[in-house]
Amino acid sequence: MFDNLRPFASEVQLLYLDAIEKHGTERKAAKALNRHHSSIQDALKRLRVIAAAHGMSDDVRHNLNSPIPEPFIAKGHSTLERVFAGGERETVLQWTKTKLDDLTWFENVKSGVAAFMADQPPIAAPARAPKRRDQDIIPWIQIGDAHLGMLAHEAETGANFDLKIAQRELLAAIFQLIDESEPTERLVINDLGDFTHYENMAGVTDHSGHQLDYDGRFPKMIDVYATIMRAIIDKALTKANHVDVIVNQGNHSRTNDLWMAVLLRNVYGETGRVHVLNNRSPFIAYRMGRTFVMTHHSDTAKPNRLASVMATDYSADWGESDYRYIDIGHIHHNMVSKEHPGVQIESWNILAPKDKWANDGGYRSRQAISMVERSRTYGEKRRRILGIREVQDSIEAACLARGDAAPYRAPVLRAFAV
Repeated sequence: MFDNLRPFASEVQLLYLDAIEKHGTERKAAKALNRHHSSIQDALKRLRVIAAAHGMSDDVRHNLNSPIPEPFIAKGHSTLERVFAGGERETVLQWTKTKLDDLTWFENVKSGVAAFMADQPPIAAPARAPKRRDQDIIPWIQIGDAHLGMLAHEAETGANFDLKIAQRELLAAIFQLIDESEPTERLVINDLGDFTHYENMAGVTDHSGHQLDYDGRFPKMIDVYATIMRAIIDKALTKANHVDVIVNQGNHSRTNDLWMAVLLRNVYGETGRVHVLNNRSPFIAYRMGRTFVMTHHSDTAKPNRLASVMATDYSADWGESDYRYIDIGHIHHNMVSKEHPGVQIESWNILAPKDKWANDGGYRSRQAISMVERSRTYGEKRRRILGIREVQDSIEAACLARGDAAPYRAPVLRAFAV
């Protein structure tokens, strides 16, 4: 009688189902169990909602008898019927539209939070920064689209890429940039968006539904993401008294970008030294004396619109600044726009290699990560560009010094020769 409901029932709900089958009605079952009949009715109503979300029903009229695999649930059922002259109806086709289970997604986010806090004491007194610090210079670590979780195969794209390679190379590069920098009062970690390659269990972009080549299950990717973000911030705190974190909304990672900002704000809030900027708007503004910076991933507003956004939305800061910069991601190559008087708009290189889509489309750009030293008084003063080859050389040297085998690095592509 309730075979389609039983797989989704709790112990109490199973007790109610057994009693109904034994005694015939809900009221008789309630009397036998010494319960009010409304309690059983409410429990069955909740159970039927859960079962329907997974494509099952005990009512033959609904024709729901095909279970939906986790982590998906039903978001709607559609039926195509043929109506005859006499009013009779015949079902021709029936299908179920699905979506990711929000509860499953939330549990995976909690897994990422657990990884962030794993084997770590509560963050109340992070590493102490040096006493002597430059007050005028603020270094900006420009993390162009990291695409953590992307999968690439050497035979198809010229280089392998997965979670392990991404974590190793990104942390090695950022740690080197921080180690080379002088102690400062403040340091900015500028994630320009698309830090993660995908943002859901299906491995597709939420906005357009594009299928992506991705490495690992979503919970595994979140674990690595959380671990990397904490490692970067903790490292930055050894060189700066205050670390300002910008997490731009990317088209591959928007969901993750929003919850990561909330997580960082709550975890580091008690330190008084880590400041996570509000990223609910995709336009994030940062004022430092006579220097004014706005960041945006640029998937929604293209570069030719950004100068007017900056001047209009932040007119007071625009008028009070002499040096203005707009940092964008999304493009993957370095490009400085010269079309907008009064502001420099620049996209930044990424450290990750090409995926198959970019490779087959002919997109090519330098793999690199940058640190830009911006002065409160004089704007940009200098920058350090760290290319992938230097990063991999440093990793290899460290491995050999420890007696470990050299890690993977992509071979030089050569033409077929006869």
